[in-house]
Amino acid sequence: MEYFLSIIDLSINYIMDFKEVKYLGKRNPAFDYFQTKGKYRTIFNGFICHICRIIPSMRIKNKLYRMIGVKIGKNVVIAAYVELDPYFPELITIEDNVIIGVGTIILAHEYSQDKVRIGKVHLKERSLIGAGSLIRSGVTVGERAVVAAKSYVNKDVKNNSTVGGVPAKIIKDKND
Repeated sequence: MEYFLSIIDLSINYIMDFKEVKYLGKRNPAFDYFQTKGKYRTIFNGFICHICRIIPSMRIKNKLYRMIGVKIGKNVVIAAYVELDPYFPELITIEDNVIIGVGTIILAHEYSQDKVRIGKVHLKERSLIGAGSLIRSGVTVGERAVVAAKSYVNKDVKNNSTVGGVPAKIIKDKND
């Protein structure tokens, strides 16, 4: 139980881009996920995230995501079937004019057998995330950066660059 209290503290008093915490329980950290945020908050956030996957209205969708703690700027487009982390939505920041393509997954946490990784995700102004991409916890996608479709982003993406692949690598860098 003490292990999960440290997770909650990490989400509030954040210092680094991500933090890995050793799991001290007897099962596995994914099995004990309700203890991370509490049963009712987890169910509520999950319900809101599920509803937002199919709502066509950007205004309603963005308001619902803000309600559970996601920081969303103006004119943000979140396409259908996008999955934002329901356990730590407060660690996700999406700045103005960002476009997130269909079926993208954005995670602020990850479970493994012996540890949990928790990290902020920051999509900066006018970034574009291609359809079906996965953004890992602790990642920042820079201003006007483009992530190609079906990419796995496990490292920061520089401003004005294009990345793609599994794992994502620089395809084009407008800074050079």
